[in-house]
Amino acid sequence: MLRGRESLIRLVGKRQRNVSLPARVSDRASISLQEELECGDVSLEIKGGLSLACCDWVECPVCGKQIRGNELLVNCHLDTCLQRGKKKKNSVQHTLFHFNLSKKVEYEESGNCVLEIQQSPPLETGVDCNTAAGSPEPEVSSTLECFEEPDVANSVLPAELNSETRDLYNGCLEARIAGRKYHRDVECQAGMRVHLVREPENPMDTYAVKVLTADGLSLGHIPKELSRYLSPLMEKGVVDVQGYVSKSTSEAARLKLDLREIQSRTIGSLSEEKVLAVKWSRLMDAADKGQDHGCRYQQNFLYMLQVVLERDLHLFTSDEIELLEAFRSISSDGQRLFVRLAQRKGPWFRLQNIFYEDIGDTNSAVHELVEGRYLVFDADVNSSELLEHLTVQELKDLAVNSKIMIKSATLSLKKIQLITAIRDALISLHFNLTALIREATGPCIRIAETVEVLLWRLQRLFFLNGEQEFHVFLLVDIGRIKYPSYRCARTMPVFASREDFLAYEQALQLAQVVDMSLEAGNSEAVNSSFRKARTTLELINAHTEIKHPFLARFSAAWVYATICTVAASFLEKERRYAEAINLFKQLLSMQYCPGRRGYWTLRLSIDLEHLQRLEESLLVAENGLNDFSVRGGDRIALQRRVLRLGKPPRRWKVPPYAALLKKKQKVVTIMGRPLNNANGMKSRFYGYDGQQCSVEDLALQYYAGEDGGGWKGVHSESGIWLTLFGLLMWDVIFSDVPDVFQTPFQTAPLDLCTDSFYPVRSSLIESRLQAIRDGGARQLVAETWAEHYGTSCSGVNWEKYSLEDLQTITVCIGGPGLSAICKLLAEDHSNWTAGMPDLLLWKEKEAKLAEVKGPGDRLSEQQVAWFLILSDANVPVELCKVSKTMNDRS
Repeated sequence: MLRGRESLIRLVGKRQRNVSLPARVSDRASISLQEELECGDVSLEIKGGLSLACCDWVECPVCGKQIRGNELLVNCHLDTCLQRGKKKKNSVQHTLFHFNLSKKVEYEESGNCVLEIQQSPPLETGVDCNTAAGSPEPEVSSTLECFEEPDVANSVLPAELNSETRDLYNGCLEARIAGRKYHRDVECQAGMRVHLVREPENPMDTYAVKVLTADGLSLGHIPKELSRYLSPLMEKGVVDVQGYVSKSTSEAARLKLDLREIQSRTIGSLSEEKVLAVKWSRLMDAADKGQDHGCRYQQNFLYMLQVVLERDLHLFTSDEIELLEAFRSISSDGQRLFVRLAQRKGPWFRLQNIFYEDIGDTNSAVHELVEGRYLVFDADVNSSELLEHLTVQELKDLAVNSKIMIKSATLSLKKIQLITAIRDALISLHFNLTALIREATGPCIRIAETVEVLLWRLQRLFFLNGEQEFHVFLLVDIGRIKYPSYRCARTMPVFASREDFLAYEQALQLAQVVDMSLEAGNSEAVNSSFRKARTTLELINAHTEIKHPFLARFSAAWVYATICTVAASFLEKERRYAEAINLFKQLLSMQYCPGRRGYWTLRLSIDLEHLQRLEESLLVAENGLNDFSVRGGDRIALQRRVLRLGKPPRRWKVPPYAALLKKKQKVVTIMGRPLNNANGMKSRFYGYDGQQCSVEDLALQYYAGEDGGGWKGVHSESGIWLTLFGLLMWDVIFSDVPDVFQTPFQTAPLDLCTDSFYPVRSSLIESRLQAIRDGGARQLVAETWAEHYGTSCSGVNWEKYSLEDLQTITVCIGGPGLSAICKLLAEDHSNWTAGMPDLLLWKEKEAKLAEVKGPGDRLSEQQVAWFLILSDANVPVELCKVSKTMNDRS
C-alpha cells in the first residue's frame, strides 16, 4: 500500500480546476516565474510560434508522448492524435475520448483533407452505434489489423473466383469528406460529380487516392486504411469509381461512391485474383468499421450519464438532475461539441478555432449549449486571461497596435515571455486593452463552472477512482485495452447519501491542495492543510460508521487518514517528532486503513525512540505484534525492535520468534567491477561480456555461466509471481461476488487487496490450490492463456513472459511451493506483492530464487519476511551479494 505523496496523487487523479492554492502561493509562483525569465531561461518552440517554456509536462493518452504548452498547443496535439488514431505503446492513464477509430492519413497535416468511406446500407456485422457502450465485456473489434499489410497468401477468399462471381467487385459506398476547412477555396455543392485518382507519387503514402472535382480541383484524399486496399484495385483496372456530393455545408460535405467492376478487364492468375479479392473484402470491412465512428464517443458519454443517473440518482439535487437529464434532448451536434470540449484542457476556447468534422453547424451547437446553461461566453472574463489564447504573432500585433512601450528585443521572446511583458506593461501603465484583446481572440466560450463540477462527479462515480477517465472508452474502442468478463452485481450504493459523497469530494479537494502545496514547496500551506485534515478526521471518527472493508476507501475518513499519513512523514522530515507521535497515536486509535497500521505502529515506535522514550517505544512495538493487521515486513521490523530494546534489565524473557529472526540465509558472493560508487545511486557494473549492466543483470550473467550453474533466469521481482497468480486464479478473481465489480472497466475486484477477498471465496480458492498442488498448474496456465490472452488483469503481464517459460516455471517450482505462494497472495494481496526476490532461476526440473544486493546494501524487513515464507514452503532461495573486484581502487 502506498504511503507517501504518491498515495495522494493516486487518490486525486486529474486535478479539479476549481481547486487552487492560496493567493500568496500563487503570487510567489509568479515571482519565481518572472525570476526564471529574467535569468534567461531557455524554452522550446515548435512551428506556429507556440512557446513551451514554463508549462507543465502532460502525457498524451493517445500516443503516449510527453508534451507541454498552453491549452491551444495541447488541444492541437490531442486533436491531431485523435484524428490519426495513434495508439499509445505503453499503458496509460489518460483524459480524452476517441473521435475516429480509423487512422487518418499522415499527410493531413500538410493541408489535405480526407474522406471517410462508409458502406451503405450497413452490413449485418457492423457495430450498432446505438448499442450501450462499456458493457461488462466490451467486445469492440480493433481496426488496427487494417494498418498491417495483409497476408494474402494465407487469406480465405470471400467467394470462389469463377465466372459466376463476376459481380464480386461491385458496391456503393457513402463517404464523408473530412478536413473541408483546408479546401474552402474549392467550391463543393450538393449534386456535383467527383472522381477518384491514384496519387502514387505522394511522399507520405504511395497508396494515396485523391478526390477531384470535374474541373480537376482536389477535395481531399481517401483515408489511408481504405486507400491501401482501393488503390491496388484501381491500379489493376478492376473497378471504376464514380461519385457525387450528396450533402454540403460550409464546413463539411458528404458524397456517395459507386464502385463497379470493369467487365472488359483482363482476368489475372488465380493467385493475383486472390490478392485482389482479399483487398476488396478488407476495403468493405474497413468501410463498415468506420460507419459509426462519428457517434461512438457521443454514445459512450450518454452511456456513462445513464449509468450514473440510474444507480446514483440520490446523490444529485433536483436542479442537477434536471440539467443532466436535459442533455439527452440536446441535438446531436450539441452533444458532440460538449463532449469534445469537456475533454480538452480549456478553460477558454476561441470560437473561431472550434472546428470538428462530425459537427455540421458549430455556431448553432454553441448557442444551443449556452441556452441550456452548459456553456458560457466570455462576458465577465478578465481580458488578461485571454492573452494565453493568442498566437505569438497576435501578441506581437497587440503590442504594436496598442502602442505599449515594449523594447524591440521583447518582440523576439517566446510566447510566455511576451504575455508576461504585456501584463507587466498593463499593470504599470494602467492600460486597458480589453477591446483590442477581445477583437484579437474573437468570441470565447467555456464550460460553465457548475457543469464542470458535475462532469467531475460523473466520472468519479462511474469509474470510482482518479486514475481512469473518459479516455478509457477510447482505449477500448481502438482495441488498446480489453477488459475481462464479469457480472456487475450491485446490492448496495457506494455512497449512502449525498452528504457522504460531498464529504468525500471535499476530502479529495484538500488532498489536491496538499499535493499542490508539496509540489510548490509551500510549507505554510502544507501545515495549514494538515491541521485541517487532522481536525476533520477527529470529527468524522466520532460520528461515522465503518463501511464495508472494500468500500471504506470511498469515504472521507479514508482520504483524511491518507493525508495525515503524508503529514506524519512531513513532520518526521522536519524532526518534529512530538507532533508526529500525536498524529500516529490518533491514526492508530481509529479503524481506518488497516493496511497502514503496521507502518503507523513502526513509525510511532521509532519516533518515541528519537525522543529517548525507550520504554514507551518498546511497549508500542510489543502491542503492535498483537495487532492482526500488522503483517509481513512491518511485523519483522517490530520484532527486531522488541529484541533490541527489550534486552535485560527491561525484559528478561526471550520472545519465541528470536530464533527465527536469527536464521541465516544462504549467501552467494560474486565479484564485479563497478561504474559508479556514489551513495544513493543504483549500482552499475561492467558485465561478464564487457557491457554496462545493472547489479541484477550481472547476477543473471553469473548464474547463466558454468560457475553459476547454467541457470536460465529473469529479473522479475513480483512481476512473474503476480502473472502466475492471475493466470492460475483467473476464475477465482472474476467469480460472481456481489458489489466487488461496480464498473465495466475493472482489472480486479474491489476487495482483492482487502482481508475480505479470501473468506468470501475460500471454497473456490482451496479447490484451485489443491489442483495446483496436484500438478495441474501447467494445464491451468495454458487454458487461461488460450482463453484470455491480452485481456487486462491486475498484475498479469502478457508480453514479458512467454507461455512456454511460464509453463516450465510452474513445473520447476513444483505444486506445493506454487500453491503456498498463491495462497499467501490470496490471503493478503496488498501486503505480499512487494519484497519478492529479484531473480527467478530455473533449469531442467528445478528452480530457485535469488535476492541481489550490491555493495553496502542489505535485505529489507519485507524481503526477510519473504525469505522465511519461501523457506517454510521448501522453495530454494538465496542471497546473492555483489562485491567490488580487488583491483578496483575507487
